[in-house]
Amino acid sequence: MNPRFAMAIHYYVFIVFFMHISVLHVLALNPMIGNVTVKCIESERQALLALKQGFHLNNNAWLSSWGHGDNQKECCNWEHIQCSNETGHVLKLDLHVSDHIVRAGSITTALAELHHLNYLDLSYISFNLTPSIPIFIASLTHLRYLNLSHSGFQGKVPHQFGNLLFLEYLDLGYNSLLAEIPPQISNLSNLVYLHLGSNSFHGNIPPQLGSLLPLKYLDLSENGFNGTIPENFGNLSNLEYLDLSSSYQISLSSDLQWLSHLSFMRHLSLPKVNLSTANNWQQLVSGLSHLQYLDFNGCDLSDSIPSSLSSAANFSTSLSFVDLSSNNLMNSSLIFPWLMNSTSSLAMLNLDHNYLRGTIPQAIGELSSLEYLNLASNQLEGQIPISLFHVCSLRELDLSGNRLSGQFHEFAKALSNCNHKQLQTLKMGWNEITGMVPDLSSFSSLQVLRLDSNGLNGTLHEGIGQLSNLRELRLGNNSLEGLISESHFSKLSMLLTLDLSHNSLVFNISNEWVPPFKLIKIKLASCILGPDFPKWLQSQHNMNWLDISGAEISSNVPNWFWEFLPTMSALQIDLSSNSFEGPVPAFLSISAQVFLSNNMFSTANLFLCSNVSANTEYLDLSNNHIRGQLPDCWMNFQSLGFLDLSNNYFHGSLPRSMGSLRQIQSLHLGDNNFSGEIPLSFVNCTELRLFDAAKNNLTGPFPSWIGNNLSNLFILSLHSNQFHGSMPLNICNLDELHLLDLSLNSLSGNIPKCISNLSAMASQATSKVDIFYAYDAYYDDFDGITSFGVNADSASLIWKGKMSKYRSTLGLLRSIDLSSNIFNGEIPSEMMSLVGLVSLNISRNKLVGNIPQGIGQLKSLDFLDLSRNQLSGRIPSQLSQLDRLSVLDLSYNDLSGQIPLGTQLQTRDASAYIGNPKLCGAPLNKTCLIPTQNPVDGNDDHEEQFFTEGFYIALAIGFIMGFWGVSCSLILKKSWRYAYFKFFNDLYDKLYVFAAIKMAKLKRLRA
Repeated sequence: MNPRFAMAIHYYVFIVFFMHISVLHVLALNPMIGNVTVKCIESERQALLALKQGFHLNNNAWLSSWGHGDNQKECCNWEHIQCSNETGHVLKLDLHVSDHIVRAGSITTALAELHHLNYLDLSYISFNLTPSIPIFIASLTHLRYLNLSHSGFQGKVPHQFGNLLFLEYLDLGYNSLLAEIPPQISNLSNLVYLHLGSNSFHGNIPPQLGSLLPLKYLDLSENGFNGTIPENFGNLSNLEYLDLSSSYQISLSSDLQWLSHLSFMRHLSLPKVNLSTANNWQQLVSGLSHLQYLDFNGCDLSDSIPSSLSSAANFSTSLSFVDLSSNNLMNSSLIFPWLMNSTSSLAMLNLDHNYLRGTIPQAIGELSSLEYLNLASNQLEGQIPISLFHVCSLRELDLSGNRLSGQFHEFAKALSNCNHKQLQTLKMGWNEITGMVPDLSSFSSLQVLRLDSNGLNGTLHEGIGQLSNLRELRLGNNSLEGLISESHFSKLSMLLTLDLSHNSLVFNISNEWVPPFKLIKIKLASCILGPDFPKWLQSQHNMNWLDISGAEISSNVPNWFWEFLPTMSALQIDLSSNSFEGPVPAFLSISAQVFLSNNMFSTANLFLCSNVSANTEYLDLSNNHIRGQLPDCWMNFQSLGFLDLSNNYFHGSLPRSMGSLRQIQSLHLGDNNFSGEIPLSFVNCTELRLFDAAKNNLTGPFPSWIGNNLSNLFILSLHSNQFHGSMPLNICNLDELHLLDLSLNSLSGNIPKCISNLSAMASQATSKVDIFYAYDAYYDDFDGITSFGVNADSASLIWKGKMSKYRSTLGLLRSIDLSSNIFNGEIPSEMMSLVGLVSLNISRNKLVGNIPQGIGQLKSLDFLDLSRNQLSGRIPSQLSQLDRLSVLDLSYNDLSGQIPLGTQLQTRDASAYIGNPKLCGAPLNKTCLIPTQNPVDGNDDHEEQFFTEGFYIALAIGFIMGFWGVSCSLILKKSWRYAYFKFFNDLYDKLYVFAAIKMAKLKRLRA
């Protein structure tokens, strides 16, 4: 090349480059120059100003750059606006206000003038004057980005949105949109991001969503969809994020077959979707090689995977989040190996509330990135592997609610090797862990420590008082002992929950001590706090839960305690089993649950008749010294579900206002001196499951309305009162009734035959052994959990001759006690169909007739008392078949005959049969003269039924017809007569010859 030509080109390039650099330098020094060349289009400027005016803003700073001034004419220079550098048209309008909501009136139609807009973000602006999404937004056909989330929109999504053909990003989440998703959404063929979550959409998920092939992000969470997940979701081969989660059980279901095509899936959240038909869910999930987040919480999954598949699973090495909680997983030997294949990437694993059995594998220690592990509420057992505590990344560990064992101090030693500084939550309560609580002072990040309901023993190390970040300490229901001093709490300034209840701990704290904490929940039941009242409680003004029951406090309650309690937002107050006396303080009615039993309170009128409307849901005043009439102030207790006033000294009539307790489920009024009739207003207490008014002086006829209005009754105990008249037939409507005790009254008439309609007694007892009354206990724990209180109900009945109180086995009882009344007539045979009965006592009445033969059907009977009636006839042999019968009393009746043979009847004490002079046989000393014993199998009954009057009449007729039939034939038929006499003549000759020969031989032998 010519050197001159080459030099010219070189200079030319240099000059161009220099000029380019100069221009850039000038633009850098004058940034406004780039905007001056493009002017704002006046019609769009006016549209923007109209839009601002429609917002009705109080905060002018937000859009302060928008205006009419000379320096504000160029709308392309306004904040939140971006224009085209070529045409000046507004392309981008970004008005979102971060994470706080601005109330902005309405969207004016002026927005439709921005025809060239391709980006619109109005999120977090509450358009309180525009309840529906404006349809004119659909006219902005150049839109590629549209965000209307958190804007308070209601109603339907305009079907005209199907015209936004260039849309790539659409976010309508966190509004109140309803109805179905319009099918026109399938027109948005360029859509990559779609967020419709947290609305009120219902109906089926439109299958048209499966045609949006570019879609990578799809959020339909927190809606009301039903039906099945469309199978054509499998067409969304680019999908990376799918969220169908819900905070409540939804009606969606799927078999997950569509999942096998979504190879790019990274985030999969389907909690509470019914996946019970997805038998190969592990195999399908294992094929998602890019998966990082998996949430199948509460999906009704089962671990039906073949054991060979678990070793072949090929999880993504980037899987970090797995939530399989609240399913039906059972076999830990299948689930754990399947999860172990995710190797070192797994950071969060949640398997709580399943049915996992077996042990925790040692290999779990190989999950070196694990930060969160929740295996709570399963059926795991055996030693907790030490390898688990070598996972140095652990921040939260929850193994509570299993049957795991081991020494806690050994676990703490293993934890201290590497992760004692980052561990924040350690939950191992409700297991079988033993050992001591060692020095934990090195666990400086620990916020939650739950070791309650185990077998821990020894003393509590003072090092626990050094955990300055600790917010929750639960060590209740163990076997800890020794002294608790101020050193145990020295640096616990963050502590909110303290549970040391039901241990053998003695508080040795001075009266001058001021705690460093402000507790919300205090549970110190059965800890020795007394004899003086603990003064340190005076500083705990934030309590909403206080349990110092059984604390051996015998001193007077100081005035400051009664004064500052009203300032608490108390949910539960438990002062039971102490020696408190005087009136029940009125302000306790602010508490949701009040436990004051086993004290010496004397009056309750101030509490019951306080001027404020009571929030109380659970009230136990039993076993006190409360006297006087029960005040008529129960209209204030609209939330009350449990009331126990038993074992006091109340007298007078039951107040009518108790009928306003429409939420009451359990009502205990026994062991008082109440009189008069049960008020008719009780018909309003339709939620009652347990009604116990025994051992009072209540009178009048048995309330007939009980059977019609209290249909949910589980237990009805009215024994030891003065009720009279007959038992109304509508009591047979109580088909949920398990225990009926009307003994020791003056009831008369027949036992109704419809008693067989008590269907709950006609079924065998289930495995449910407790009757619980559950109450909500809402409180702001540091982790935001809502707690639920549960208390096992109880009832008293006469069992085997003495009054007993049943709590833990109350749900197993099926009992009828009608004893000590004046019932007459026969025992209804229909009663024998109540095959679930465990106890039947109808003694001390005036019953007559036989013991029903069908009594052998009551094979669950443990207690049977028919004594002191006027029963007659023989004892049915079927009684010997009742092999569970431990108590039998048939004494003082008019029974007769031999006591049937059988171990169940012969081995009893003779007192079970005395007072029946016509009875004989063991175990009585009276021997039966003529054996009349019948077989145990009951054939005697069939024989007695066979030889009836009809049998003997038929026998006589048969004899007469046979005799005269033969005789008449011989008289009328001559040939038959000759043949007949010839036969007997020949027979006589043969017998004579045979006898003569035999006699001759006998004589020769003697000679």
